[in-house]
Amino acid sequence: MFSFPQKRISVIYTIPAVDEPSLAPGQVSEILNPSSQQFLGDKKLLGQPCFLPLWTLLSYKRCLLGVLPLLSMVAIFMWALYRSLSPASTFFYVGGSIDIPNMSYTCDLENPESPKFRLQAESFQNYFAELYGSSALGKYYLKSVIAAFSEGTNGLRVYYWNKFWAPKNIEQYVKNSATSKPKKFNKLVPLVFSSDEVDSLEEDIDLVTMEHFVSDSRGFDMTVKSAISFDLYAKPGNNRTLILANPKKSLYQWRLRVPPSCVVRLIVLTLNRAPPGSCVSHRLSAYDFLLPLQNKVIARWCEIPVSWSPPIMHLTSSSNVMLVTASLDRERENNLFKAYFQAIPKIACGGRFTSWNGTLSSPYYPSYYPPNIDCNWIIRAPRPGYKLILNILVIQIQEQSPGSTNCDKDWLEIDEVSMAHFFCGYSARYCKSISEGSRKKEYGSSVAINFHSDEVVTQKGFYIEYRAFSHTDPCPKQFRCMDRTCVPLWNQCDGWKYCPDGTDEQRCGCDSGEASCGNGKCQHVSRKCTGNGICGSDSDENDCKGERTLPRPQLSMLNCGRNQMKKTRIVGGKDAASGRWPWQVSLQTGMDGHICGASVIANKWLISAAHCFLNSESIRYSTPSVWKAYLGLQTIHRNSKQVLMRSIKRIILHPRYDQSASDYDIAMLELEAPLFFTNLIHPICLPTKPKVFSYSTICYVTGWGALKENGEPARTLQEAKVKIINHNVCNKLYEASITPRMLCAGDLSGGIDSCQGDSGGPLACLGRENKWYLTGIVSWGEGCARRGRPGVYTRVTALSDWIQQQMNLQI
Repeated sequence: MFSFPQKRISVIYTIPAVDEPSLAPGQVSEILNPSSQQFLGDKKLLGQPCFLPLWTLLSYKRCLLGVLPLLSMVAIFMWALYRSLSPASTFFYVGGSIDIPNMSYTCDLENPESPKFRLQAESFQNYFAELYGSSALGKYYLKSVIAAFSEGTNGLRVYYWNKFWAPKNIEQYVKNSATSKPKKFNKLVPLVFSSDEVDSLEEDIDLVTMEHFVSDSRGFDMTVKSAISFDLYAKPGNNRTLILANPKKSLYQWRLRVPPSCVVRLIVLTLNRAPPGSCVSHRLSAYDFLLPLQNKVIARWCEIPVSWSPPIMHLTSSSNVMLVTASLDRERENNLFKAYFQAIPKIACGGRFTSWNGTLSSPYYPSYYPPNIDCNWIIRAPRPGYKLILNILVIQIQEQSPGSTNCDKDWLEIDEVSMAHFFCGYSARYCKSISEGSRKKEYGSSVAINFHSDEVVTQKGFYIEYRAFSHTDPCPKQFRCMDRTCVPLWNQCDGWKYCPDGTDEQRCGCDSGEASCGNGKCQHVSRKCTGNGICGSDSDENDCKGERTLPRPQLSMLNCGRNQMKKTRIVGGKDAASGRWPWQVSLQTGMDGHICGASVIANKWLISAAHCFLNSESIRYSTPSVWKAYLGLQTIHRNSKQVLMRSIKRIILHPRYDQSASDYDIAMLELEAPLFFTNLIHPICLPTKPKVFSYSTICYVTGWGALKENGEPARTLQEAKVKIINHNVCNKLYEASITPRMLCAGDLSGGIDSCQGDSGGPLACLGRENKWYLTGIVSWGEGCARRGRPGVYTRVTALSDWIQQQMNLQI
């Protein structure tokens, strides 16, 4: 029992009430009369008979009730005075993680509602309370909350929030102290075993894997209080899907985990557009952490349109976790987000190379590079006297801070290196787009390439081609064209012009027993006039007793772009007559059937869209064996003797293809076996001159895509008549998203357009000599047949040189 000290003295003072009568001189109030030395236990008090003790108690109660309001007012006054004299205070959170060795991550720790999670979280919360309570920060520390667990590098990784308060005048000092990393943890570390027993391990723990970051209350509120959370784990080869449609809440978060030896790759497929100016309330964010800390943001999207040409973006984490958060406007209908993630092996970057030529790219290119990496390469020419030429084909990295004079965030640095490894000569650091004239530069015999990314915001990265040369031997181990470009030796005199000026096919004599083709190619005399067209230019089928022996099915490229049918859905289109579009190809995969379209441009080559061949959650579309090409097809799933099927030997994506912008959206497909052209299978012509087709030119788009937005795919090949739309007009409609490699076609009033499933198919325009030319490749668009949202196509004329180089074909 608690007892007061024996010598404690209590003195009570009273203040007369305003209406209390005045006393005569010398008269003393009986209540304050010091001579009245009476105790509470006396039967008489101040001369009053006390025959009813109850009345005595009531009188003291009335006295106490009268004093209480006065005491309350004094307390309020003193508190206000204290607050006014004290410096203002603030509250803040410190988010962080720590790896605890000798502890393992289990599935029970994935679910915050599981008993084991709660038990382990409580142990760590108590532990942090002891840790800070016994330190100089004890008076500023308020509480700890354990938000998540994951597999760490050396054990269990714990993610936590610590809440502090501090007076304004020492706020920064407290923040610095709260985020400083102690050298050792020498407290009792709580452990939870599978038997549900709680034990402790007393040892010093190295905190090299401990991180602290200051945050405001928004991150804490999202993680702990407001957001609807999903915890997903993926093993290698086991992709997991994230879907959000018609959300009921405004905040969602997905905690993504993979094994410690892997990193997270997130592929964003679909994301609805936010209303203008609503980025605060409608956005999607990805973090390189399991807490939404601003200095861990990998990417943030806002006002991005829905794309039926997946994926929008590929992101890569630096470790085995990633957090995705969605902040949505609940008043909007049909909010939609779809993505999937996968576990991919960690890759090392950097190294030393001695090579005549090659390529170099940022980690995981063309996916976004991970944050917090440093890569260092050294490239050397293989012989003395040779130098290196570097050509930066792609550079998309986080730009410098506003007002900064140097690259202070992410950067690519290229330095000329002497043999003594001292930096000298030309040196450059890049952190933004560069002009075409600055992409290619000449260096010395050795070059150092350094790439750095900080902890926030990543981009696609870079892609570099390099080759060795000397002024006396500008194309070592290669053939030099007249325009000074270099081509591999095996492409010389192979019958195909690889040099832009065709010099690689000049002065190509034939050996004894060989016949010379018209294009310079040599073939054995026994193969001439066989009707097979082995020269490629079909010159071996001429001068055969004055007659041309090439059979009708094997037509020359000179006869491209002609359909063999008389003029007798695509959104707003109609069924196409059989044989009207003989270059149309259906690209199909296994059980999924038709996926994308393509066009025949040569007897072994098809052309399509690059986005068709990016891997999904269940299929590796980049693998040629996944695909089958169906030619001469009119109705899906209705084959006939006239329908031809070919396997794909090789898929070539343009090296500058950018998924996020859909730029350079083109792919070449080499067939396993050549085609024999018929009335139903025939190549389309490739335009070689820019601006062949003016605005308002009438063209046709064909395919088996959906008949309406989010509708079922067509069974019969559809055709739709569209107009080419002015580039500036379309660029304004799509808010400066149309690059020089794109063109727009459709109807601005809506109703006619390509749609899902038409991707990679042809936009064919009628040109000179009544030939059809491949003017565009179905690439992307916002929805299908929407008003003011025409279809966007890859502009073939802008990429004709690259097409020719890939198939070594004279156009």
